[in-house]
Amino acid sequence: MTIQQTPSSYGVSKAFLDALDNLAQKPSWWRDVLLRDDVFIAVRANSLNVYHRGASIFRIDDGGDGRLIPWTHTKYLIRQQQVLAQLHHDGHFQPSDIGWSQYAGPSTLSDMIRSATDLAGAEKSGLHPLIVGSSKVIDVELSLLRANSSIDESLADTDAHSAGAPPIDRSQDRLDVVTVENRGGKPFIVFHEAKHFSNAALRAKGEPAVLAQIVRYQTTLRQHDATLRQRYVAVCQALVRLHTMRTAARAAFPASRPLLEPDPLIAAVASGQVQAEIDADPRLIVFGFDGDQRDGRWERDAKRLRDYQPALKIRAIGNTRSARDFF
Repeated sequence: MTIQQTPSSYGVSKAFLDALDNLAQKPSWWRDVLLRDDVFIAVRANSLNVYHRGASIFRIDDGGDGRLIPWTHTKYLIRQQQVLAQLHHDGHFQPSDIGWSQYAGPSTLSDMIRSATDLAGAEKSGLHPLIVGSSKVIDVELSLLRANSSIDESLADTDAHSAGAPPIDRSQDRLDVVTVENRGGKPFIVFHEAKHFSNAALRAKGEPAVLAQIVRYQTTLRQHDATLRQRYVAVCQALVRLHTMRTAARAAFPASRPLLEPDPLIAAVASGQVQAEIDADPRLIVFGFDGDQRDGRWERDAKRLRDYQPALKIRAIGNTRSARDFF
C-alpha cells in the first residue's frame, strides 16, 4: 500500500521521516528507541515526542532539509548508578559527572527511562501499560487550545522545551489518550481522559470536578473537529512509516520480542481508504483500585458521576499492569 505524506502543517515531512529511516539503519539513539517496547512515539506538527509514562524523554524537531534536532530535559540525564558523591569544603561535588553528557548507547536510554519512571506519578504510571499494550492508540498527551482561545494548537511539550520557544499558553486542554475505533464499519477517532482512583476530581459532595473537565473537552473537540480530521490522517501516515522502521530495526535482532501490530484501521485512515469521524464525547478511564474498593467506594462514585451526567462513558480497570488491548 502506497501512502502519500500530507503537508507537515499537520504532521511530519517525508524528508524528516527519510532522515529517521537512515538513522535507524545504524547504531544510534533512534535505533535504540525503536527497539524499546515501553515507549510511545507521538506525532506532532514538524516533530515527534518519545514518551515513557507521560514523560517526553525525547522531542525530535524537523530542522528542514532532512535535519533532525533531538532534545531532552536534563532531568532525564541523571546516571542511575549508585555512587556516593563527596561535598568538598569549596562547595563542589566529586564525582561531578552525575549526569550523561554524551549519548553512549542503550545504557543511556535505559537511564533516561528509569529517570522518567522515578518522576512519574500514579496516574501516568498506571496508564502506561494500557498505552503500550494496545494496537489502537494513535496519540498521547494531546494538547488543544480551549474553545475561543486566540493562539494555535499543537503546542510543544514542556518536558523538552527549546530555548527561545514561545511560552506555553495555559488555556490548553490536554487529553491523555487518542485511539481509533471501528463501529460497524465506520471509523472513529476517540479521546480518553484517565484518572487514578485516588484522584479527588472523581468525587465530591456535589458535582465531581471531572465532569466539568469532560464538558470543557467536548466543547474543545467540537471546535477543532475539522483540524483534528486532517491532523489524524497525517498522524496515521507517520505511524505507518514509524512501524515499518521498528519492524526493520528489530529484524536485525532476532531475539527481540514480537512487535505489537497496529490496528489495520490506522493504515486505512493513512491511505485515505476510509475517513474517520471525530467522537467529541471523551471517555473517562478510572483505574488503580482493588476488589473491595471496586465493590464499595467506586460503585458509589460511578453512580454519582452518572447521576450528574447520564451519557458519560466510563471504563474502569483495577490493575492495569497486565492489561492487553484495553482500548
